[in-house]
Amino acid sequence: MTNSWQWFWYVLLGFVLGGFTVYLWGFFKEKSIKLVWYEWILVLLSYAVFLLLGQTFIASYGEGQPQAAWMSLVFMGIPIVIMAVGTYRSIKART
Repeated sequence: MTNSWQWFWYVLLGFVLGGFTVYLWGFFKEKSIKLVWYEWILVLLSYAVFLLLGQTFIASYGEGQPQAAWMSLVFMGIPIVIMAVGTYRSIKART
């Protein structure tokens, strides 16, 4: 990946995250799901870690370090999955 294409991946990451946010907002409104304060914190923390993961992956790969990029994907992706599953189970238990 050359530096001239690096901006594209950041824009794509923004569109994907923005589209998913709009989808979740509509889904919660349609199903009348109210989040508790700690669920909001988990969702925002998951988004923040996902953004950090995307930036780290794109930057590492762009610098010619694919092994570091994939390792960051694994080691930063696991906490995102744990937070997402915990939030999902918390919401599912209340509804």
